[in-house]
Amino acid sequence: MMDSRCAIVAVVASMLAIPATAQIQSTPEKKLTAPAHSLMIAGDSARARSAGVSAQIRSLLDTTTRTLDRLEVHQTSLPPGGSPHPAHRHPHEELMLVERGTLEVTQESAVRRAGPGSLIFQASNEQHGLKNVGADTAVYWVIAIYPRDLADSSRRRR
Repeated sequence: MMDSRCAIVAVVASMLAIPATAQIQSTPEKKLTAPAHSLMIAGDSARARSAGVSAQIRSLLDTTTRTLDRLEVHQTSLPPGGSPHPAHRHPHEELMLVERGTLEVTQESAVRRAGPGSLIFQASNEQHGLKNVGADTAVYWVIAIYPRDLADSSRRRR
């Protein structure tokens, strides 16, 4: 499991070419002003929080970069039958990597199944939702990408 966390952070960093030295955590009250530099985040340093009744979220990164207004990475765990939130849409794009379990992925009118190793891409302003349809807890990673010219559509995680 630790290898998958490190791999996800490495993929994000290489895809977005995050330049330079330290993680910057955000809060709803304080707008980030300095971009993050190159960094490594230990898998056990994540902050856990609940996302309602069924979803548990562990936040690893929530920062600005030189090319993005915001880059946010978290792990979500859903019990059988659980959903993190109702289907919705937002301007930013997301990548979701399934670590374990079986998710039912709704994207506009299409419904698909995603199992371990699956990659889900959620395009800007397209309705989407997830539900754990498996017998065990599903775990997946979310990488939310907010370009500089796009208004931040969600509150920053605490």
